[in-house]
Amino acid sequence: MEQKDFTESEQKQINSGLPTAEISDKEAAEKILALVPDGWIQKIPFFVRKHATTKTIERIAAQYPELYAAAKREGELPEKEREELRRIVTDIFKEKMKKHKIG
Repeated sequence: MEQKDFTESEQKQINSGLPTAEISDKEAAEKILALVPDGWIQKIPFFVRKHATTKTIERIAAQYPELYAAAKREGELPEKEREELRRIVTDIFKEKMKKHKIG
């Protein structure tokens, strides 16, 4: 997928710089993003990848604060929280990839 594959409006946003979220806990973000199925993040075009990943973490932190708090704790994620986060992050990526026809 290349920039020309996006709508004109999306291309303007890409050119002007897509907003990214400020992630306060990089370790929690890494734990959550590690739950994304293998290869999915690489399918996202490099010029929107940071936007996609940081905004996903921001969304999880806002909508699921208890799960984000679990990811912020030291050590591995407990199994229950890990599986719930895996389902949530996978669903978010599926939704966004389908919306932008990334497959």
